[in-house]
Amino acid sequence: MSKLIPRTLFGQLLLGILVVQAAFLTGFLSYTIVSQRDTAKVHTRLRMDMQLDRIAAACSKLLAKGDLASVPDALELSRVATAIEVVRLTDLTGKTLAVTSNGSREFDEEETVLLGQTPARHIYQIKNGQWEAVTPVMVQGKPVALLWLEPNHAGSLNTMSVLARISLTYGLAALLINVLPIFLIVRMTTTPLSKLRGATQYVIQHPELGGVFPLPVTVANEAGELTASFNAMVKKLEDQRGGLLEALALLDSLLGNAPIGFGFFDAELHCVRANQVLADMCGEETGIDPERKPTELTSNAWATQTELQVAQVFKNGEAVRNVEITCESEEAGGKPRSWLMHFYPVWSGEMVWRVGTIAIEITERLQAEEMLRKTEKLAATGRLAASIAHEINNPLEAVTNLLYLLRTHETLDEPAIEFVATAQAELERVAEITQQTLRFYRQSTSPSETKVADMLDSVVKLYQSRINAAHVVVQRRFRGQPEVFGFSGELRQVFANFIGNALDAMPRGGQLILRARVGSGRESNGDFSSGVRISVTDTGTGMSAETLKRAFEAFFTTKHATGTGLGLWLSEEIIRKHSGSVRVKSRTGAKSGTMFVVFFPDRGAGKSEVDSSAASANSLFIN
Repeated sequence: MSKLIPRTLFGQLLLGILVVQAAFLTGFLSYTIVSQRDTAKVHTRLRMDMQLDRIAAACSKLLAKGDLASVPDALELSRVATAIEVVRLTDLTGKTLAVTSNGSREFDEEETVLLGQTPARHIYQIKNGQWEAVTPVMVQGKPVALLWLEPNHAGSLNTMSVLARISLTYGLAALLINVLPIFLIVRMTTTPLSKLRGATQYVIQHPELGGVFPLPVTVANEAGELTASFNAMVKKLEDQRGGLLEALALLDSLLGNAPIGFGFFDAELHCVRANQVLADMCGEETGIDPERKPTELTSNAWATQTELQVAQVFKNGEAVRNVEITCESEEAGGKPRSWLMHFYPVWSGEMVWRVGTIAIEITERLQAEEMLRKTEKLAATGRLAASIAHEINNPLEAVTNLLYLLRTHETLDEPAIEFVATAQAELERVAEITQQTLRFYRQSTSPSETKVADMLDSVVKLYQSRINAAHVVVQRRFRGQPEVFGFSGELRQVFANFIGNALDAMPRGGQLILRARVGSGRESNGDFSSGVRISVTDTGTGMSAETLKRAFEAFFTTKHATGTGLGLWLSEEIIRKHSGSVRVKSRTGAKSGTMFVVFFPDRGAGKSEVDSSAASANSLFIN
């Protein structure tokens, strides 16, 4: 039944109106027909009474005269009235005395019953609904015969049919007349509502509302007011949606470009939303698949710990902060990376709907802290070495003086004098090492001219024992007497790093070539100028392409436990401080080796803006 009901408001209103009108018309026709039928029944009885009286009177006169032959003519004359169909005259036993020409049927059961009763007038309906009547014919006050009358039933039916047609025609006309204005009124009401329904669907399906609204207001009634209110609502919604989209775009841009990872997890531990930083932590270049868990993307400790903490927040509904996670990363060549993670619940009513996470990579910070600790140890070692060298220097002077006096003593023979001379030479060597150590630590407060040859020779003397132990041959190829204007202590530290790295690369011997000459080169700002070119070349194992690319990167080292990764980085900073530049060339294989080429312009550190505090004034031998 429900399938027959229209789904539109217009169809439902129209169907309801038609049903109501049809019910009203049916009731009206039924009432009219029943009412007319009852009225016709009363009129029929009255008419039959009058016809019975008139015909019975005529028959009574003829029977009183004994003129039975004229009775049929009298009966035929009675049929002149169209309302009479059959007239029959019988005796009291039912024997027919006279009948009209169209009456030839036998008595039926009801008529037979009436014959057995006392003669009296009866008007009744037989089984087929037709009317019949019987009345006694009186002669001198006594019943002598029975007069039977059957009215014209077709006429009655025709009258009722005409009445029904008239009523039906009137009802249908009234229905059409009523439905037409109702149809127009319903149409005027449902058309704006239909447009509103379509507009509502459009608002739901299309974020952009331009080009469709405002809707035209075509009626001046409540539907028109509703359309105008809807237009105002859509305008406000469009303004709010524009502001919301702008805010979401800014938020997406912020989350997408933030240097920290953001993500949200559902109760099944799927990462339903994440920015690229968090995706990179999972090793996903194109974003995280929301249908997969972190442990399904990567097997590192980060994924395991993240799922564990997310499940804990879903269970307890409490935030978990400052969770430090460390694991190996393929992007970092298998080296460990560390993150500081925060997990917090996102509530929907009284249940945890999502768990948000914030991931901050702290790898460099931890490395920096570790390097700072190592640097502080080195600085403390440098201060201790300088203090020891300073303390040793005073007794060395006394021992030197005593050896000088002993050597000039008259009682010594020739072998003793030679022993004293040898001890004096070794003591001078110890004193020279002590002085070189103090030079590395003590930093002058202003730049000065430094002879390159003397500076390189002092560094070589510092490493002389390593040079001899490794059987390294040192070649000095200096042209002229080049000088560099700068901080001598920092310059010594730069070339100490270069020479120390060269010796590390030649554990089984080789050649260390030091060159210095006046020439031209590129300054730190890219300009060409005249100055001093210094190179340190070794015939060691060389550096790979990857190592060469990251040679001057802070905290990058190939020496593992013995290296800090700050030596070359600090050297480059010192060279730039002196407005210079540095280049490195290296190769591996049969003719392996590495060459560092440093250029210092003539203007040096004295003619540029220089921070007088050395970048590494407190550290020795950082490599």
